[in-house]
Amino acid sequence: MSKKKPEVNSIELPVVEGQTLDNGLRVLAVKDRKLPLVNLVLMIEKGAEADEEGKSGQADLALEMLTLGTQRRSSEEIALQVDSLGARLGFSSAWDSSFIELEGLSEDVGSLLDILSDMVLHPVFPLSEFDQLKERRIASLIQDLDESEIVADIQFVQSIFEGSPYGHPRHGTIDSVRSLSLADLEGFHDQYVVADRCVLLVVGDIEPEEIFETAEACLGSLKRGSVTPSQDLISTPKTSHRVVRIIHRSDLTQSQIRMGHPCIQRTSPDHDIFQVANYVLGGGGFSSRLMEKIRSQKGYTYGISSHFKGREQPGPFVISTFTPNENVVAVVGDVLEVLDTFVVEGPTPKELEEAKNFYLGSFPFRFETLPKIAREMLEMER
Repeated sequence: MSKKKPEVNSIELPVVEGQTLDNGLRVLAVKDRKLPLVNLVLMIEKGAEADEEGKSGQADLALEMLTLGTQRRSSEEIALQVDSLGARLGFSSAWDSSFIELEGLSEDVGSLLDILSDMVLHPVFPLSEFDQLKERRIASLIQDLDESEIVADIQFVQSIFEGSPYGHPRHGTIDSVRSLSLADLEGFHDQYVVADRCVLLVVGDIEPEEIFETAEACLGSLKRGSVTPSQDLISTPKTSHRVVRIIHRSDLTQSQIRMGHPCIQRTSPDHDIFQVANYVLGGGGFSSRLMEKIRSQKGYTYGISSHFKGREQPGPFVISTFTPNENVVAVVGDVLEVLDTFVVEGPTPKELEEAKNFYLGSFPFRFETLPKIAREMLEMER
């Protein structure tokens, strides 16, 4: 067991206590007595990047299927039991990790862990639920085709990561979802929802020792992975020139614009430097250079921003905006001018100070609720 209690200026960060069960499952506990609540998250150390070729949406749908029936509970019984506890159940498959989350009263932590373990250990993948799930997902994807912002985001990511495991939509495509079988979802569960590829985090009004004991009772039988997790790097496409891709939609009077490239890994020593620099460029709202130039000076758009996401391997850096069709060429030219100037000159001392003050001032808000604490702790652990 280890204890960590770092401090940043006058901010007291959460104490994290950890224990690894005999089966390899890492269990983390954070005691927070402010409210009689608890947040449980099981993190699976694989996400949409593990989707098999041509099967985008596999991880995301597999996670949802775990909530739709077990050997002991139907989907309705799971929902009713969660509701009866006044709790909330959620799931998601991100890049590089997936999550099952339960939030409720701390007095019900044993019942919540029992529900979580039942979904993980004893899923039945009912065919009727699977068929309905596919129908819902396909309907949602069809609706997305009418949203130019969503289409632009998906097409941009596919363009810059083409040929890599990041180069497909997390939620799948109409064709890929149609082609998925129950065996595909069961395969994701069997390969990745295993003890030595998962981390259980419990945050709230708890006693860590009791959490470790309950976790052993509920999840101690979760099997280890049969294959050593791969350490192979994800190849990131590289280009030495600018590529322009145009999607023609004659029914639209405004154009969505995305510009960017793969950037850095989450573990890069430049991550925080990049974060502060990006605040000045386009992440700082009305105080950013892109907003000042493209909106305030030129009036081309109501909003423009830049953001990036470090992943296990280099994630995307994206400049995002929209403008009337006739302004597209001018906007792209001005954005490139702002970007090129910033790359050469960097921020001014005043801009740098404002960016640093923003992140220092907002840091405590990253720990103001149990889900936020959980998110920070799991990102550190991953």
